Amino acid sequence: MIDMSTWEVLKVDVLELRLDPLNVRLDLAADAPESDIINDLFVNEKAFALIDSIVKIGILTHDVPIVLKRGRELFVVEGNRRIAALKAIQNPFLAPSHQARINKLLEGFEFRDSLRHVEVKRAPSQADADQLIAALHTGNQRVRWSPARQAAFFQAQIDAGKSAEDLFRLYPTIDVKKFITRSQILNLFRAASYENPALKDFVRARRFPVSTLARLYDNEKFLDLIGVRVNSSDGTVKLETGPKRFALVAEKIVDGIYKKDLDTRSLNSTSSSAYKRLMDEIRDIMNDDAVEDREAGPEPADDTRSSHSGWGGKPSDRRSGDAHRPATGASLSDPQKQDNRESGKADQSTAEKPSKRQRNYLDTEDITVSADRPPAIHQIFNELSNLRTDKFPNATLDLIRTFLEKSIKAYADSMKVDIRASLNAANAKGGGDAKSSVRFVQLGECLIWLEKHFQENGPTALRQVVVKIRAGKVASDYLVSADHMNAINHNHEIFATTSDVRDCWDAMRGLLKAILT
Repeated sequence: MIDMSTWEVLKVDVLELRLDPLNVRLDLAADAPESDIINDLFVNEKAFALIDSIVKIGILTHDVPIVLKRGRELFVVEGNRRIAALKAIQNPFLAPSHQARINKLLEGFEFRDSLRHVEVKRAPSQADADQLIAALHTGNQRVRWSPARQAAFFQAQIDAGKSAEDLFRLYPTIDVKKFITRSQILNLFRAASYENPALKDFVRARRFPVSTLARLYDNEKFLDLIGVRVNSSDGTVKLETGPKRFALVAEKIVDGIYKKDLDTRSLNSTSSSAYKRLMDEIRDIMNDDAVEDREAGPEPADDTRSSHSGWGGKPSDRRSGDAHRPATGASLSDPQKQDNRESGKADQSTAEKPSKRQRNYLDTEDITVSADRPPAIHQIFNELSNLRTDKFPNATLDLIRTFLEKSIKAYADSMKVDIRASLNAANAKGGGDAKSSVRFVQLGECLIWLEKHFQENGPTALRQVVVKIRAGKVASDYLVSADHMNAINHNHEIFATTSDVRDCWDAMRGLLKAILT
């Protein structure tokens, strides 16, 4: 047993302490000079962040550095990073790689002198010091709070009357906004009405995997889709979707997490198949007019909410009633299943695996429209993302054509390029006459300019995509060509199918991704 009560307490000048080159945190030679140790701690161990914390909230003295006497000098065997930070506060020149930033941080800092001398404990021997260091760095005396507990800590303070501004002031080194958002979104899901009470218990459990939910709400497209607004100044959350529709969304997501169809692996990227499939399922809920009726009117006798409580499958199948609902009463009375819910494990015996199905929406998850693009581009992109291609193939393909043309024009504008003037200048240089001058810029002219632009500036791969869209005359390319899109737009004898839309969009996704970002 370690009895530190007998260890001597000293108050020492931090500049007289020696950092320990034998510290296992460091990857340095045993005879490394102190300047190398300090530099290593600043470059690799975030010692500057510690100075930032000390300046904002002071030095935490609940545990003190441990020193050991070797010869005539005191070496720091535990707390090297702290002492390095305190040394640099006294003399920023000791950390030349961060000197300017340290000086900037210390402007107006009134407590530098008070940090010159600190309390330390002197270990009786290297063996005693080693025993303590091993207990601190390899033991389990301090357990990190779970993400839900971290959020609950700050929410409890808000509930007690503190404002977000109060918390920002009290915890300047902590990303309080992140925890406020996490807590309030978690509360939205906990307060939702679930058809399956097992899901209600699951989302309220201490071990509910908040990290999986975070993979969703960290994505602004997800928040936009479900109608949740996050205040960027204080992290607070506002739900703009009706409670019944949000309840369907919550049940869909929590059910997926409960059954392990959704986890941090399957949602590790917005371009993953599980992520895209979930977004489509949520779009179905958000676009379901029947839900609007239920929002406005009385509760229906035959609650059709179960139509969205499954995972995958046809909507008509999911509307068929109790046979497709997750088990409720039975799972609550089964001790093993109860244990599984509390531990975050899915009931593998009853979990339904997601079925593969054709996506009914355009794949827009990996495309981000730059904030500097005009509002029209954002609006059309949002509409395209929410159009069901199986129901509205002609409207979708017509809008794709419009979107492509406007996106190219917005891309040219972002580079201060006038497409018409650019094409006319190129024609004049090539000896063209007045008849060849461009009077109107439509999709064809946009594609000609974009092909030339990529030819001169790269990337070549995207130039070839433009060529394919411009000149796709052969059968294999025609459906993704400008000619086909023009025909959909103008020719009363031509119509589009869902597969036409999908092929066309897939062919130009990479191009759009490049010119919209």
